[in-house]
Amino acid sequence: MSEEKIIIGKVNGFHGVKGFIKVFSETRPREGILHYKHFYIKQNGAWKMLEVEVGQKHSKHVLLKFKGYDTRDSVEPLLGIELFIEREDMPELDEHDSVYWVDLYGLKVINHEGVELGIIDDIFETGANDVLAVKGDKGEILIPFSLEFIVMEINLEEGFVQVDWDEE
Repeated sequence: MSEEKIIIGKVNGFHGVKGFIKVFSETRPREGILHYKHFYIKQNGAWKMLEVEVGQKHSKHVLLKFKGYDTRDSVEPLLGIELFIEREDMPELDEHDSVYWVDLYGLKVINHEGVELGIIDDIFETGANDVLAVKGDKGEILIPFSLEFIVMEINLEEGFVQVDWDEE
């Protein structure tokens, strides 16, 4: 089992009485979480693997049912628990995908003049594009994650993202 686990979702509710849980998915698209056949949870300081029996999209939610969890009572202790996968279970990126968000957290952000703006603390979606929340000496800066116009370079090996963004 790999040491590197990636959070991919969180149990945020229940559906019916047969052990189905509602999951907040961190994947894009949201139903991408359904491609995984098992997840890891941390209970009492130890990793435990849960095998997916059924997974489906249901209106605005993603529903999962784990093998061995057949009643609502059996899944109630899972409420609020985070679901993880192993790094090697993530799909290979193709030429349209440049990087996983998880790889951007903690990277330095420098602008086109070489000024360090801070580190990537959060990434979130808006209607138009994703946004990098960069924390630095001057507080938080929100920078659109536009590979066409703003993000000039992503260098995972050296740990930085270069952007066309003024310091102020």
